Amino acid sequence: MRPSRILELGRASVNTIVLESPKISRRHALIHLQNVGEFWLIDFGSSNGTFLNKRRIHQPAQLSDGDQITIGDQTFKFRQPVVISDEYKTIVTQRTLHEIENLPCWFLVADIRNFTPLSRRMQSEGLEALLGGWISICKEIIEGHHGIINKYLGDGFLAYWSDATTDPEEIAAVILALKELQTRNAPDFRIVVHFGLAAIGGIASMGEESLMGSDVNFVFRLEKLAGSLGESCGLSESAHAKLGARVQARALGDHELKGFEGKCAFFAA
Repeated sequence: MRPSRILELGRASVNTIVLESPKISRRHALIHLQNVGEFWLIDFGSSNGTFLNKRRIHQPAQLSDGDQITIGDQTFKFRQPVVISDEYKTIVTQRTLHEIENLPCWFLVADIRNFTPLSRRMQSEGLEALLGGWISICKEIIEGHHGIINKYLGDGFLAYWSDATTDPEEIAAVILALKELQTRNAPDFRIVVHFGLAAIGGIASMGEESLMGSDVNFVFRLEKLAGSLGESCGLSESAHAKLGARVQARALGDHELKGFEGKCAFFAA
């Protein structure tokens, strides 16, 4: 876990900020730094909800300077500089360019299926509990297997693992855990796993670490493909080859992806 990227709030002692109130859940909410100056507020399906500017959030919401956050009977004002100093930008740019690396990584994209009609069908409180609880469980699975959630995407997320510190058995365990979660059908979601290169740049300790490169775009295209094929768990050809017999899979044929030349093999797990 990257403490500077993640600020967890709740009653449990493991939280970054411990809030002692019966109206606050043990693991209540999260503030996640995804890019320079980009903070997101996520509720973990808490009983009493998380409020942004007096409105209960039902999916990850981006924060702005001056926003009011209410958790139980605690209210906070979110503050961040409106203008990032030129000196700070120079430091970030220099270190980013110096530290950028192309590294083999595992990528995982998870996305709730048919989220828009689901959000129209459910009451606000029920949707918040469903989505927040799902994010919380997925986060525990990902981080419990040494992965990092790089971005929250409203109704999904992007996670990654460096190949240098991860073996295929760990990725297989994540896939199996998420597939087991899918059987609960609350909510219905799909996952896609890919193995490729990522240009990783920025200052991880300051929250500016980012993933770039064609393979990052590729895994999102694969997620769209999985949706069009009605598959709940998909593997790229490279992920399938690396995982081998650790994850049972069936071939779905070769497919064209927008923005990429040729056809790519795709597998259902």
